[in-house]
Amino acid sequence: MKAVVFAYHDMGCAGIQSLLDSGYDIAAIFTHPDNPGENHFFGSVARIAAEQGIPVWAPEDVNHPLWIERIRTMNPDVLFSFYYRNLLSDEILSLAPQGAFNLHGSLLPKYRGRAPLNWVLVNGETETGVTLHRMVNRADAGDIVAQQAVAIGADDAALTLHRKLCSAASDLLGQALPAIRAGNIEARAQDESQATYVGRRTPEDGRLDWEQPALALHNLVRAVSDPWPGAFGYAGANKFIVWKSRVRHDLAAAKPGTVISTSPLVVACQDGALEILTGQTDRGVYMQGTQLAQVLGLVCGAVLSSKPVVAIKRRTRVLILGVNGFIGNHLTERLLADDNYEIYGLDIGSDAISRFLGNPRFHFVEGDISIHSEWIEYHIKKCDMILPLVAIATPIEYTRNPLRVFELDFEENLKIIRDCVKYDKRIIFPSTSEVYGMCTDKNFDEDSSTLVVGPINKQRWIYSVSKQLLDRVIWAYGDKSGLRFTLFRPFNWMGPRLDNLNAARIGSSRAITQLILNLVEGSPIKLIEGGKQKRCFTDISDGIEALFRIIENKDGHCDGQIINIGNPDNEASIKELAEMLLGCFERHPLRSNFPPFAGFRDVESSDYYGKGYQDVEHRKPSIRNAKRCLNWAPAVPMEETVEHTLDFFLRTVELVDDKTS
Repeated sequence: MKAVVFAYHDMGCAGIQSLLDSGYDIAAIFTHPDNPGENHFFGSVARIAAEQGIPVWAPEDVNHPLWIERIRTMNPDVLFSFYYRNLLSDEILSLAPQGAFNLHGSLLPKYRGRAPLNWVLVNGETETGVTLHRMVNRADAGDIVAQQAVAIGADDAALTLHRKLCSAASDLLGQALPAIRAGNIEARAQDESQATYVGRRTPEDGRLDWEQPALALHNLVRAVSDPWPGAFGYAGANKFIVWKSRVRHDLAAAKPGTVISTSPLVVACQDGALEILTGQTDRGVYMQGTQLAQVLGLVCGAVLSSKPVVAIKRRTRVLILGVNGFIGNHLTERLLADDNYEIYGLDIGSDAISRFLGNPRFHFVEGDISIHSEWIEYHIKKCDMILPLVAIATPIEYTRNPLRVFELDFEENLKIIRDCVKYDKRIIFPSTSEVYGMCTDKNFDEDSSTLVVGPINKQRWIYSVSKQLLDRVIWAYGDKSGLRFTLFRPFNWMGPRLDNLNAARIGSSRAITQLILNLVEGSPIKLIEGGKQKRCFTDISDGIEALFRIIENKDGHCDGQIINIGNPDNEASIKELAEMLLGCFERHPLRSNFPPFAGFRDVESSDYYGKGYQDVEHRKPSIRNAKRCLNWAPAVPMEETVEHTLDFFLRTVELVDDKTS
């Protein structure tokens, strides 16, 4: 009988050997490349395959149509999966007329899922086993062909139980495989009412919580002992690992985490105490518990913890490039309002951040990111997270200075991204709503909307594609190099200090600033193509609160995410924005200081922006990711934002006039 095998780890080796011993013809073996970050204590499926002259493959996606077709040409009679880490598609399962079978390391239907070996020890079970079952399109849910129970001894730890399960698997397969080959098997359905599910475990799951009962911590130590990463705790800021332990109920109770004795090393728990028989410091060697107490400098009465305890508070260091800009200065204000952050900033000016210059937690250097590359690299290395907010983000510049847009927005930011990879720093990167281009979706979704732009001769898209390519580069670095990142996409943030009126005078500003300048100077408000284009306007306070939550990154929910930050309820055309602004202007107490309203004037985009411009009719965000990752939703209505923005600029003009009179 011809078999195609999907296998990994010691169980994979045991399964392959059993197939060979039972006379199966193995056409090919699919496995996984070893992860450099794992402890490779287990046997190599690939090595066994090579030594037996069996073709071996390790595709990234075995369910890809190309691999499905290749397996089809092998004409397998039967498929086997022995601890292969990925589910097989229905297309693959249908290729074997005699069926597909999976070996699982528990007594199904209990402990479906990942790492059942560790979970049964964590939960203090006294019995587990191995199960051979038919594969279906749900994990570990098919009919059971054979099972063999394994007793879990009081002294069993992860490695000893692992060896017991491998031995049991060989025994079970030795009986079941000949029956499958002969077509003489009976399978029984799993009792779904008894099914339990467990997920994969990570090293972080080995954290010792002294508030738990001693027995629970002892079981955790057993479950993750060598060669797994180990259970761990902290003495002050010093991490230590516990390899072997036992439960003590013969000592007086004390506050959980308190060192009751140093020889032997015994720590109080919620119920009972845990004696640490062997362990080591984070970078030390394996040693007895008594010696570990000496190395850690423990004395009776010392208190251990589950997290590092640092005597001097270490604030999170945030590097903001473009700190004087609209987002940069508002974000600085929000971060300084929280005592947990220290800000390092660079920009070519300081007018918007002058109010922070005396703050001891704000460190500013005036400079250009294209010149001060050494300063930037040093501070990327020094800081914890990086926000490169420098960009040309005004539409008229996309056609007026496309190469400068590319050089600054793409080339200079790419250097920063690479330094973040080099020094393993988290980057919070400002993408843009512009990356969605001419997408026709009703709501632009970070994970499903297409990113469509115009032809090459429409140069206005150089900003969009520069940002999009950086998004893709960051994503690739995250996938391939472990870069920690979050991409955020602002949708038309507005508020005080958005651009300035001098920038508006040369057309290099966002829409509302340009409209305010027209009102202040008494010039006609120009509506490009009649101002029909719709946008969703977001108050800067709402946007900054979302960005602050990205920086906080509670429970790591923002890692590797793309997050739209906008207000779908504040959708309005540019003409509607202009009319709302005009109404606020006419009601403002300083209205009499300015010329009469000069009316609206419709203009063609080519007359205003020059050739190469193209626009989209609507740009409305989905904020599903923001709600899920940040527990955030915008709250400020559009008219309130318009009023605050207008008031700021009108009072700025008044101050300038006072100085010049």
